[in-house]
Amino acid sequence: MLRTLFQNQLSGFLLRKFKNSNGWQKLWVVFTNFCLFFYKSHQDDFPLASLPLLGYTVSTPSEKDGINKDFVFKLQFKSHVYFFRAESDYTFGR
Repeated sequence: MLRTLFQNQLSGFLLRKFKNSNGWQKLWVVFTNFCLFFYKSHQDDFPLASLPLLGYTVSTPSEKDGINKDFVFKLQFKSHVYFFRAESDYTFGR
């Protein structure tokens, strides 16, 4: 059971864009069961937050979003929008 759990998840660092600034926060992120779990580091036992992804769309930012960075993707559900940046092309492709 535990082996299956770890086979069905992705984890690694992502940068989350702050809503009203140009800053980015580096977080350890675990993706499993259509949910993102956010941790300060990979050693933390409990997540800072979680984001269930059912209903969200994934896209790259549009020009009007004003995100001028590489490896950025956008998660959106109705008026809820989040931007995340991977540290490499490999991580972005996962």
